[in-house]
Amino acid sequence: MHFEPTFRIHMVDPLGFQDMPVIVTTAFTTHNGLPKGEWFLVIPEGEGILFAQRTMLQYPEIPEGPVTFDDAFLLDEVFDQAKLRLRRYIFETKGEEARALLSRPLSVMPSNQNLFVSLWMSNRYRSCLTKIHAKTQCARLSELLGWVLDLPMLDNIDLSD
Repeated sequence: MHFEPTFRIHMVDPLGFQDMPVIVTTAFTTHNGLPKGEWFLVIPEGEGILFAQRTMLQYPEIPEGPVTFDDAFLLDEVFDQAKLRLRRYIFETKGEEARALLSRPLSVMPSNQNLFVSLWMSNRYRSCLTKIHAKTQCARLSELLGWVLDLPMLDNIDLSD
């Protein structure tokens, strides 16, 4: 089994946070043809909180059947894992707000690599992006984040006076 390294970026409704949580998912195969997926969840509190996990299938071949095991399947699987981790975080940390927040489905919107550029250049969650770059084994994501981490920050000038 082999598929090209790929990743997806999603933003989740604020859910009472100051900013939107970000979920990054990856799918790739090792040099042995073993499929791997990763998820990274950035919680926008303080400097940012990062949760991450890697999932690996120990068998390079899956018997043919009604479901195609490919990068899309793996991306969906790790995405579901990340959403569950976000829900658990809400349950563990949001006290009385948790019930209201968890009573509705998570609203998730696809994003793109511009989100990384925006977060980095506006000095938001830079340590989380740096950690994702250090932890990922997905070549495409690592290359993109390596480039992003070399970008300068934007200078903001307050014009309200």
